[in-house]
Amino acid sequence: MLRVGDFLRRTRLSPEALRRYGDRGLLAPSRVDRHTGYRWFAPAQVARARLVGLLRRPACRRPGCGRWSTSSRPTGWPRSTAGGATSRTTWRAGGRSSAPCTGDSPATTTPPEAPVHDVALRTTDELTLLTTQRRLTVEELGAFVPDAARALEEHLAASGATRAGALRVVYHGMVTADSDGPVEVAVPFTGTVRPTGQLAVRRQPAGREAVTVLTRAEAEYPRLLDAYDAVARWCDAAGLARIGSPVEVYLTGRDVGPGEPHLEVAWPVS
Repeated sequence: MLRVGDFLRRTRLSPEALRRYGDRGLLAPSRVDRHTGYRWFAPAQVARARLVGLLRRPACRRPGCGRWSTSSRPTGWPRSTAGGATSRTTWRAGGRSSAPCTGDSPATTTPPEAPVHDVALRTTDELTLLTTQRRLTVEELGAFVPDAARALEEHLAASGATRAGALRVVYHGMVTADSDGPVEVAVPFTGTVRPTGQLAVRRQPAGREAVTVLTRAEAEYPRLLDAYDAVARWCDAAGLARIGSPVEVYLTGRDVGPGEPHLEVAWPVS
């Protein structure tokens, strides 16, 4: 059984979202201590928590979504990305192809093969990052990331500093209609930059991370979720503990071809 703190870390839900789902009967604790009031969750509820978060996306608030969620299990980490891909896209759940957000019946065709992601372990150098961070829900995410990236670039240019790496989007928590991250957008740089307003400077220590590279087509939501699963499974199989928050490292802009390398999904490990 998982205590609330462990369950939140596993699901990346916010405490507010967990309470809201419990009040609505979507995610009740498996056990509540009648003397202390402590809540406990079963490990099997992690998958349901992620699915509830996904179905709380705006396009999923339709008749039929609640019924579908009671019998299906997600294979990925439900989270929106800056790419702005639509929730109507078909995604895999429970080993089959389904269209959960349209109100249609689940498809009965043979599911496509799960994509294969090559995961590797790499060492990382210390980085100095100019960052901005915000708590936001999925409705605000699409505009926040490009606006934040533009603000970071403009401040680097005004400071006479030099960008020293790819744009990084760090998801410190799940982003849905109920869970608000936070989300951090960061750019590594060299030179001198003073913090201003919502922009901060922080150092990221050297370390190790598990990483996989995605093409532009693979980086579309919800296919992107498979990469998070692949990295998590690889770390578990290798006996590596995932620490910190997962990062999307954007290698190119969105105007590259569908088969071109576009972003990395990286997870710090110990």
